[in-house]
Amino acid sequence: MANYHPSDELLMSFSAGQMPDALGIIVACHLEKCIHCRQHAALYDRLGGEILMNTEEAPVAPQLLDNLLCKLDLPEPNSANESQTGTAPGSRSEIQAVKNLPKPLRRFVTKEFEQLPWSGMSKSIKEFVLPISGNGYTAKFYKISAGKELPVHTHKGNEYTLVLDGSFSDKAGDYHQGDFILADSHTIHQPKAANDGDCICFAVMDAPIKMTGFFGRMLNPFLK
Repeated sequence: MANYHPSDELLMSFSAGQMPDALGIIVACHLEKCIHCRQHAALYDRLGGEILMNTEEAPVAPQLLDNLLCKLDLPEPNSANESQTGTAPGSRSEIQAVKNLPKPLRRFVTKEFEQLPWSGMSKSIKEFVLPISGNGYTAKFYKISAGKELPVHTHKGNEYTLVLDGSFSDKAGDYHQGDFILADSHTIHQPKAANDGDCICFAVMDAPIKMTGFFGRMLNPFLK
């Protein structure tokens, strides 16, 4: 069971369907592994339902239902990954390829972690930008090699991180698979992967990170 969780405010927004895609997906990935947060989200779902039941009905356009039914007959658009790889979401080959991923991510990532086109400034720290970025949010996978650490940094906004594989630590604690961590402009840290294996995280941010070390500050103009 995870030791670090989304806030109640995030879970309420998730239940209300009021999140951008990237942020909603990272919360959904955590919920898949965390019964504690699933129970809280279910409570907020029920509360939302009760509020709707007690809300006065509002008139809608008479053609609204017909328009909705017409949209149900339209073919589903292909995802970016489907068009590039030729693998349809939900196919047997995709299920085999992404067995280590949370289900909410499987339609967007059709390869094992080691097969992704990682990029980065060093051999020990890599990233992979996910095709769910948008609406002011950037979504990435980060891979930190065993025993290696990121440069000291803070954040210009909020960064939500979910540990997918392995573990890492900073001065505030140790984080393992399924843990959900929020870092913001008050956070200054240097995440370090455990010595026994690489750490892969799913991160969603609404602003770039900001390096604080001497050499890191020279990289800030290149960070987006």
